[in-house]
Amino acid sequence: MIKSNVFSDSDKVKIMANTTVKDIMQKDVKTAENNTVLKDVIALMTKNDKDAVLVIQSGKPTGIITQRDLIVRAMEAEVPIKTIIARMVYTNPLVVIDQCATLKEAADLMKHWNIKHLPAVDKNGALVGMVDSTQLIFADPKLMATLDYTCRK
Repeated sequence: MIKSNVFSDSDKVKIMANTTVKDIMQKDVKTAENNTVLKDVIALMTKNDKDAVLVIQSGKPTGIITQRDLIVRAMEAEVPIKTIIARMVYTNPLVVIDQCATLKEAADLMKHWNIKHLPAVDKNGALVGMVDSTQLIFADPKLMATLDYTCRK
């Protein structure tokens, strides 16, 4: 007898309902110190092919720098990027989610704050990963209805 590896639709719904942020998050989150020169932040993003870097101070995340932050805030400053440091352009306050939260909870939080990247923390608040809207949609295509704003920007 050959068993099929195909799940029924009801099985898929149960699996997705039990999937957590921890199951799909990126664990290799790139970070920069609060006083890192923006040129170095850009080099870090380029070298690692990342579209966001978390900014930390004293080992704790304080903000996030995304590609949009680089374009909008760094260009608005109208000064050489060698003179801009991370805390001058990062998005703050930083919105985070517990790594044990469901994908739906993550999508709802991202929609509420109109963000595309969501750092994940453990029960002690320590950074353990990050999830983005694209990962959520690939993991559960039904979340597209919640995260449709990310496609319109």
